[in-house]
Amino acid sequence: MPSRELTEILALVPPDFADPDADFRSVRAMMAPFHGHPVPEYVTVTEEELGGVRCAWYEDTRQPHAGRVVFHCHGGGLVSSPLDDYHFYGAMLAEQLEARVVMADYRLAPEHVFPAAHDDCSVAYRGLLQGDIDPLHVVVSGDSCGGLLGLSVLLDARDEGLPMAGCFMSISGWFDVSVPDPIDHGGAHRDPFLTAAWVRNRGREYAAGRVALDDPRLSPVTADLAGLPPLYLPAGQYDTLRAGTEALARAAVDAGVAVTAESWPGMVHGWQGLVSAGVPEAVAAFARARAYLDDLGV
Repeated sequence: MPSRELTEILALVPPDFADPDADFRSVRAMMAPFHGHPVPEYVTVTEEELGGVRCAWYEDTRQPHAGRVVFHCHGGGLVSSPLDDYHFYGAMLAEQLEARVVMADYRLAPEHVFPAAHDDCSVAYRGLLQGDIDPLHVVVSGDSCGGLLGLSVLLDARDEGLPMAGCFMSISGWFDVSVPDPIDHGGAHRDPFLTAAWVRNRGREYAAGRVALDDPRLSPVTADLAGLPPLYLPAGQYDTLRAGTEALARAAVDAGVAVTAESWPGMVHGWQGLVSAGVPEAVAAFARARAYLDDLGV
């Protein structure tokens, strides 16, 4: 049963947060109060261009990072939340994963459509590898829509013959933007953060008719996954996009990729991000993620 802390926070989410009829302007307005939080004073934020793409580094000055670097592709539905609004999330990851974290300020739709966000993230990753970084100590990760961008970064790197990262880590990632309508759990078990139609609409705003929603570049569940590094794929029971994560895990196993898939009972989309609010399930999720990275030696 979900904790009291999680239940209270979910009760504050507006019932129309993922309104299927919302356009990108409405999405930006709805997401604004959930982003742009202050960065703790013990986390440094340093801007740098990687491959010509504006990026920011985050480091928790209270603890060593032992060489671990997290290249994180942030969420926002492909249309919202530019880098400056996501500094708090980079700071959280640096603290929770005991790592230096870097995020790219990729271009947003619909002003910049496919493949703008993909290109920006891949170019920044190539720029990262040109520095004094051991790829085997790099974690590529993504939260929400950032999941598909992060996985696409690794697919591009594989196809270009670039050194592969140590692993990929999903934080409620999108892997099937054509998302079939999920099981309706109803009532208190409804995912308040996403609906299937809302996700498809964000995909259409980004795709702009250039590619189909089930194209491997938008929905990596349909991609050739051979040659990717180990994948860490936790999934919340009530996450609207759970089926895409499960399908990705099966496809990766079929392609010979090492997969660690986890089921988190009672959890919704993006519950891990509530760690800063002291939600026990989010604290536990990041403790498990750190243990996974430590065991892998990344």
